[in-house]
Amino acid sequence: MFYNRNIFKIALLPFLVAVLVLVNVIGVKKLLPANEDVIAIVYPRVISLKDTMFFVDSTSFAKQQRWLFGDGSQSFSASGYHQYERPGNYTVLLTINNKYTDTFFVTVKDTARVYAVEDSITYIQGPQTGMQFENLVFRAGGKGAQQYRWRFGETSTVDSRESFVQYFYQAPGDYTVLLYTDNSEYPARHTIHIDPSFKASQDSILNFDSAYRQRENDFKFHLQQIADGNNFNKHYYYLLDKYLCRSEKIAVKINGQKINDFSSYCLGLQFDKDVEIQSVKLILQEDLKCMKLIEVKQGRELR
Repeated sequence: MFYNRNIFKIALLPFLVAVLVLVNVIGVKKLLPANEDVIAIVYPRVISLKDTMFFVDSTSFAKQQRWLFGDGSQSFSASGYHQYERPGNYTVLLTINNKYTDTFFVTVKDTARVYAVEDSITYIQGPQTGMQFENLVFRAGGKGAQQYRWRFGETSTVDSRESFVQYFYQAPGDYTVLLYTDNSEYPARHTIHIDPSFKASQDSILNFDSAYRQRENDFKFHLQQIADGNNFNKHYYYLLDKYLCRSEKIAVKINGQKINDFSSYCLGLQFDKDVEIQSVKLILQEDLKCMKLIEVKQGRELR
């Protein structure tokens, strides 16, 4: 009988071991925390730009928190507030004790900017006068507009749809520039007067050549006055203001060979004896307003 009882105990032993292992496993799992035991809140999940988002971790076993907000910033506090600088979709990641994690998805919406009434008024920044074929710059002033339509008065069509535009007039005259925007009922207005350019005079080609020769002869006369030792400042600044847009570094080519800037040429000319200015040729810049090169032929006066 004793022998049979021992056999029964031996047969029952593996079963008891299996039960104990199962109980231990279940018990340990209940004692150990897991990701689903993390208790944290991010609110609200949909916010507008510059609005504040609140975050808090209330996990009982948390000893250390690290929040990653998806925009390059982070926090090691259990709770706090966060603001996003740009619209978009962000993933907020919470890590507890360097082991347990939770993830939250946040959407940041862009919001329309609100301006004071006076700052929202559309106006035109641009010159009041210009020359025919000159590249003129116009800008839309004011805040809040998103759509632009420009009319420059030469045609009835829309000439541009940008806030910053360049335009040249093909004919001289007086024009009204109109700017339509999506935040104004009526267009902003700007008046401009366009003078004839050297390139397209209203006179004949003969008159154009004649007017141009007059300029070259005028330039030659004042250079000769400098060469003769007369009032340097008077003649120098006359040429600088009228023809060179006050740029002293414009090139002067002498007798087709040597080159000086205008300032150095005139300073040398006043000390060079017996110089005769034989001819002057003026070469215009692309905008047709000022000179980019002066070609001078000169020699020695016969005594």
